[in-house]
Amino acid sequence: MDPLNPIDPSQISQTLTSGRAMQVEQLARRGEILKASQEFESYFLSYLMKIMRETVPQGTLTSNRMGEMYFSFYDEELGNRAAQAGGFGLSQYMLASIADQETAAKTPPPPPSLS
Repeated sequence: MDPLNPIDPSQISQTLTSGRAMQVEQLARRGEILKASQEFESYFLSYLMKIMRETVPQGTLTSNRMGEMYFSFYDEELGNRAAQAGGFGLSQYMLASIADQETAAKTPPPPPSLS
């Protein structure tokens, strides 16, 4: 170590590298959470379409097994596309909720009162 420069450059490099690695890890985790929340919203919307379709009287297309299978695929794809287009905000609500929980977990508890 240089006596004129008490800071070791290799330690700075290691600190920066580990900080970037943590940021990349957090971004990857956030991406996984985003994907999972979008998949959940997609499944939810598909299921919602299926349940709503059950309330409609059956016609000639849906009265057989092939019609049921067709609409099953149709509802699933409709849910997927709706979720990819932004859905109705369920995935964004889930992300905000998780972010709030992470922030609360990082915030230290208040000190105990003396009274």
